Amino acid sequence: MEEERSKVTGYLKGEWVEVSADQDALEKLRLKGYGFTEDHTLKLSLVEAAYLTWIGKLELARSEGKGIDPLLRVLSEKKPEDFLRFLVFQDLRRRGRLVRYEPRTPFLRLYPPGAKIGSKAANVLVLPMSEDELIRQNEILKAVLYAGRLRKRLLLAIVGTESDITYYYAENFMPNKIRDFDFDSLPRAEGVLIHDRVVVWDPEIASKFYINGFWGHPMGVRKPKPHREYKLPLQLSLVEAAYLNMKGVLDIRDSQGNILSQSKFLEVVRKFRSKADARIVAYSFWRDLGYVVKSSAAKYGGHYLIYEKGPGIDHAPYLCVVSYPEELITPVNLLRVGRVATSVNKTLVISIVKGSRILNYRMEWERSFR
Repeated sequence: MEEERSKVTGYLKGEWVEVSADQDALEKLRLKGYGFTEDHTLKLSLVEAAYLTWIGKLELARSEGKGIDPLLRVLSEKKPEDFLRFLVFQDLRRRGRLVRYEPRTPFLRLYPPGAKIGSKAANVLVLPMSEDELIRQNEILKAVLYAGRLRKRLLLAIVGTESDITYYYAENFMPNKIRDFDFDSLPRAEGVLIHDRVVVWDPEIASKFYINGFWGHPMGVRKPKPHREYKLPLQLSLVEAAYLNMKGVLDIRDSQGNILSQSKFLEVVRKFRSKADARIVAYSFWRDLGYVVKSSAAKYGGHYLIYEKGPGIDHAPYLCVVSYPEELITPVNLLRVGRVATSVNKTLVISIVKGSRILNYRMEWERSFR
């Protein structure tokens, strides 16, 4: 109890606080993950000093005001972006986790539960984010790749307006190839463009397309059963039709009966679908790996449901959202889609498309921080 009541004295020096105390007290702070030693002095970041002041372990010498207020004023003046880091640092420490401040990056370093300094290395980088502050997808992807290069996981700490914090892991993700679709087994089909979809009217051909790859959706059937010949017209999404057209198994005609070239049909897709080019690239990526990709994901806030076997056989393990590197998003939108994905037992995958290239990261809710 004496250790809990004892205080050390700190002296504000620019963006750091230098701690004055006996060596035993300094060593105890260091072993708890606070600051770093330089010339026999323990130097604390403003974030660490503010937290220690908040819990009554540090007193700031020669300060105008008492308690944590002077430190937070200095922090807001010199490094306002670190206020979010303070809130997250405070929350993780309150939960009993060992977390350290990183001086030259936007991250905090989180250690495994029960770890002590010197016993285990940090295995997670924590990136604090304001829930409504716009951020480019590229910035999240850079953080994901940076953490991966260090062999650590990235934990997004999304801070709400009332300082409530939700944690999501974000990790680089490359799905395995699971099969090759046999396009040679598909008959040559002809589809007609009707507003924002393509319909294959021939029921025999339509049945073969659905049975051999779950292409499209039999018209008028709410939940088609796998391997069943419905012999009904087949509805194809514009993106799906574009993919089959590029694979050479589907010709597309307009309402006047004219065959549309790939470039002309792409103009139609762009007219009706936002992010048309990116969505085609993402769809092609997953289909080329052998997954069954369905466009019935809007109710979950995504673009695609990704199946390994197909609807009616298994549940889709992935919910895919398609994006561009420069797209501005708010973290709260990722949070919302992530929560929906979690509630229906799916992994949220963000597919970032640049030209013909694609990089994915997946998000997973950190339930232990609820």
